[in-house]
Amino acid sequence: MSNKNLSLLFTGQGSQFAEMGVDFINKFNWVKERYSISSKILGYDLLEAQRDPNLLNLTQYSQPMIFVFSSIIIDLCKNYIHKNYSKITLAGHSLGEYCALYFAESLNFEEMLEVVKSRGDSMSIVSDPNKYVMYAILKKEDLKIDETLFGNGIYIANINSDRQVVVCGIKDIVNQFKEQNPIGKFIPLNVSAPFHSDLMKDSAKIFSEKIKNNSFKKIKIDLISNHKLINYKEISEKDYSNQLSLQIHSPVMWSETIKTILNKDINTFIEIGPKKTLLNFLPKDFQGEKYSFCSIEEIKNV
Repeated sequence: MSNKNLSLLFTGQGSQFAEMGVDFINKFNWVKERYSISSKILGYDLLEAQRDPNLLNLTQYSQPMIFVFSSIIIDLCKNYIHKNYSKITLAGHSLGEYCALYFAESLNFEEMLEVVKSRGDSMSIVSDPNKYVMYAILKKEDLKIDETLFGNGIYIANINSDRQVVVCGIKDIVNQFKEQNPIGKFIPLNVSAPFHSDLMKDSAKIFSEKIKNNSFKKIKIDLISNHKLINYKEISEKDYSNQLSLQIHSPVMWSETIKTILNKDINTFIEIGPKKTLLNFLPKDFQGEKYSFCSIEEIKNV
């Protein structure tokens, strides 16, 4: 047993791509079966949907795509991780929080996919890439953004690091804000809805109703939530569904999440998901080990 303390980070929406999972399908029969089971649960061919550029970035499709892909890596690596690390702390960025709960065995695969499907469907009621937009803003050095600039159609959705925030809202208003406030480099995100803002409150209510009968199991691993940095291990499993509902329309406090995790003397980070994104938000002075588990080759190397 290693005495190293590990944090697992689970990537969220925006990391999806058309061919994700294909290399795992070609290598493992059980992965092929998982995609078949997933397609039955979802009501459409998951791999075909991934290859359709009109569906790939729509939230009701991309959320299940990312969860299924991440679940495969989780199931490949879980035993190794438990065997080699003495203390594990989990966190997931937005959708990634569901992958973290799956790793912690709060629900089995089929149950969690149903929950993720409900989340994507609920959030899709405000999914319209022609009406809404999200931008990551790489802030200018030492610039402190005045939060009073936001509201009335534009919101802070994520605080990812000291240098990056994500804003979202109504497309015309956000684009006008972008022109009037040269506070950094604006990078458009591959999403179709104003996630983690007040515009998602109706979606959160619908989602809460959809999953009210799900029986989450109490987890035994530290899992830091996006919403108010609450640790799932320290709340009742009866409160998990409410926590997930609140997460839909609350900003992702990722920078504070990482600071909370680092206070636990973490010396290794592993990111699980389609693409490496979250490791880029670690402080520059972090001296520990960092790995991304996004492909068979990366997993083999570790």
